Amino acid sequence: MGAGGRMTEKERELFGRGGAGATFQRSPTDKPPFTLAQIKKAIPPHCFQRSVIKSFSYLVHDLVIVGALLYVALVWIPTLPSVLQLGAWPLYWVLQGCVMTGVWVIAHECGHNAFSDSSLLDDIVGLVLHSWLLVPYFSRKYSHRRHHLFSNMPHYHAMEATKAIKPILGEYYQFDPTPVAKATWREAKECIYVEPEDRTGVFWYSNKFAAP
Repeated sequence: MGAGGRMTEKERELFGRGGAGATFQRSPTDKPPFTLAQIKKAIPPHCFQRSVIKSFSYLVHDLVIVGALLYVALVWIPTLPSVLQLGAWPLYWVLQGCVMTGVWVIAHECGHNAFSDSSLLDDIVGLVLHSWLLVPYFSRKYSHRRHHLFSNMPHYHAMEATKAIKPILGEYYQFDPTPVAKATWREAKECIYVEPEDRTGVFWYSNKFAAP
């Protein structure tokens, strides 16, 4: 997101509420006053506990919905008039894609050893699901997990862990409550990656290897 120049719709709205002399507050860029160890310590220990029963319950839940949607698509949609099929098939694709994203999340958990306490079970489930989704498992497991901080935390503990670290993060915690549909339209309409700032160049970009 660039500074100065062209603000987003949300920025203009917030800036306008503060009056002519208001200063728009952006995310802090200074070195945080907390450490990674402090963040991890603030998370309840049980958030790192993996339940194979709970993990499989999420997997079975998603697979049941996948099967139900597939049944509707193969049995019911072909009986509709051609005009209605033109709308029914895209709707099916969207719905099935959303549910399959949930399956992908569980497969992703296996690569982080967050599905269960057994690495072997995680690898078996992860390989099966990744193969079904046409995504390499082991190569992605060893390369992808490196960029995560606490990679073996199950997804169903993520919200509780986030709430636990908010007091430590303070102003470094950023959350956009905009509804998904509205946010999607906003980003498609005015998403900015970097933008020159009137006085100090590009605000959110720096290259440590470039000459000053």
